[in-house]
Amino acid sequence: MRKSNHFKGLVIATALLFAGFGVRAQQLETSVFLNGILPVAQFNNEVNLEPLGTFEPMTSENIAKGAAGGLGGSARIGMWFDVGVGQLQPFFEAGFLWNNSRSYIRNKYDNNERNNVLQQRPKAPQYFNLPLMLGLKYRYDITPDVRPFVELGLGYDLLFISKNGYPTQTFRYKPSGEFSWMIGAGTYLGEYVSVSLFYMGLGNHRIDYSSRSYQPEAIDYSTVYRRSLGELGLRVGFHF
Repeated sequence: MRKSNHFKGLVIATALLFAGFGVRAQQLETSVFLNGILPVAQFNNEVNLEPLGTFEPMTSENIAKGAAGGLGGSARIGMWFDVGVGQLQPFFEAGFLWNNSRSYIRNKYDNNERNNVLQQRPKAPQYFNLPLMLGLKYRYDITPDVRPFVELGLGYDLLFISKNGYPTQTFRYKPSGEFSWMIGAGTYLGEYVSVSLFYMGLGNHRIDYSSRSYQPEAIDYSTVYRRSLGELGLRVGFHF
């Protein structure tokens, strides 16, 4: 119910914002962005995986930590209107962010001594964020080819973590959706391309942890502490 209310509120706010500015809108702009991202906050914390001689999964104590640099993309629709000194654009953006586990964590999974015995190789977790943003961008054209801007977005982030472990024993994570925000600055290089730096706060997610063994054993659940996730990124935009 909480996720549904957050999403409905975002959709209603988007409609009202575009309706309010639509009368003075000068140009509709659709944009596509390609992002290179680096995890920050707890997402970037080191994970200590001791060599125990048996398989050690990303437990409830260290899940959503130790993320590697990743890639992302997003699509945006916005309306420009003239404010006298520069242009202002309300926008709605839907994004996709992917981070793998760090290489030393993946190596721990790949080189576990049980792999040869079981003739299987376990999978390390991967992280997927789907941020939905409602925001404003301000742009001031210095020349037709140099058009700097700043932007701010508020929204809602959906976090997904891939199940990991052996096929005979998997570990699953059920994250919550959370409030998110974004701030960025950059410049258009002409009319159709832009480059910018941004920071995205993806929220303080609660993640429920569960393990399932496909042998006659019970399912054990535990709830992790909340994880504060963020991304620092460089993005290239294409505008139409």
